[in-house]
Amino acid sequence: MERQVVAEAVALGKVYGDGENAVVALSGVSAVFRRGEFTAVMGPSGSGKSTLMHCLAGLDAPTSGTARLGGTDLGALSDDALTALRRERVGFVFQSFNLLPTLTAWENITLPLALAGRRPDSAWTEQVIAAVGLGDRLDHRPAQLSGGQQQRGACARALVTRPEIVVADEPTGNLDSRSGARILELLRRCAREWEQTVLMVTHDPIAAGYADRVLFLADGALVDEMPEPTPERVLDRMRRFDSPAVGR
Repeated sequence: MERQVVAEAVALGKVYGDGENAVVALSGVSAVFRRGEFTAVMGPSGSGKSTLMHCLAGLDAPTSGTARLGGTDLGALSDDALTALRRERVGFVFQSFNLLPTLTAWENITLPLALAGRRPDSAWTEQVIAAVGLGDRLDHRPAQLSGGQQQRGACARALVTRPEIVVADEPTGNLDSRSGARILELLRRCAREWEQTVLMVTHDPIAAGYADRVLFLADGALVDEMPEPTPERVLDRMRRFDSPAVGR
């Protein structure tokens, strides 16, 4: 039985600027992202990988084509409706943890619910906090937490609303290898145990090895896809971006 499509890019294009100053960030990218699937997106700097993620998460609007989430055309939504969709249906994890320094870990984790005027689902929130291992640090502010603990708090904040899709932009970029591995294990658990769709942008072959598949972008175009990646295979494919034959 084929898994449900949660997010979809259809001939997605994005151009910044116009005329001679125009920069093509995406050029007709099409891809589907299914429930319970962990996808890594990789490519050289400037390949469009973060732009693709931002368009699919409703953080940026494409110039052409369509970005859909759960069958909803994001381009057809008002600003208010798009804000509500991002808050309720998308979980965000970034390289910078983006925790509010004046709030405790608990207040940061439950902030999306507070903004939506919702009370935490006790059972789910306890499960998320147990998964990130912050049960004994909930009354601490970010400055009292290690980098790994802050990123785990950011992950918990992304998951507390039970989003359809979790988007992670270089989530291990500021972490040591041990803390990074814990975050990647959590993202894999999101897909395999909780059947969430996970989309991660990364430059790290080791991080990509945790995913179910890797999409490779170059010059704004989707040039390759790798199922069941390993760090060695991913690194070998990334080396080919230095070759004139890239994407062929």
